[in-house]
Amino acid sequence: MLTFERVTAFPRGTLAKLLIDGYAFDPRCAEHWQRDWYDFDAFFYDHPEIADRYGFISTLNGQPIGLASWDPRRLPDHVEIGHNCIVTSQKYKGFGSAQLREAVSRILMLHPQRILVTTSGNLLPAQRMYESVGFELQQRRTNSGADSFSGDYLDYCYRPVFRPTVL
Repeated sequence: MLTFERVTAFPRGTLAKLLIDGYAFDPRCAEHWQRDWYDFDAFFYDHPEIADRYGFISTLNGQPIGLASWDPRRLPDHVEIGHNCIVTSQKYKGFGSAQLREAVSRILMLHPQRILVTTSGNLLPAQRMYESVGFELQQRRTNSGADSFSGDYLDYCYRPVFRPTVL
């Protein structure tokens, strides 16, 4: 059974391990981003009040299989989804979409005007997942940096519809 657990319910290093596995399909990802993944892991474990409020770990039968995180610092204008991945052995089983729906549900409780996320042009499954949950492509930006192997940057936006409560 898929569940969503507090980051701090797992040992330091879990987030980095999930990201390394989730991007193992291309060794250039780890070569380029692994330092950032370890920094992200350290930040969340050094700040558990942020980790457990703005992220979670997805588990399948008690084992960590993915993570989602978001940055609320631009509220009320928007929240930006940060790291969002599923381990290699559990991809293409619907867990990524379920994880994203859970993240969006939690983010909507913050009442942002928009939810933003950027992914890479070569990550077609990620693009399909974001679109299936209601994100719309806003722009494509050329990636000419050291990580250009991952393709252009694709910026997506989700615009929530808040319905007023009738008393």
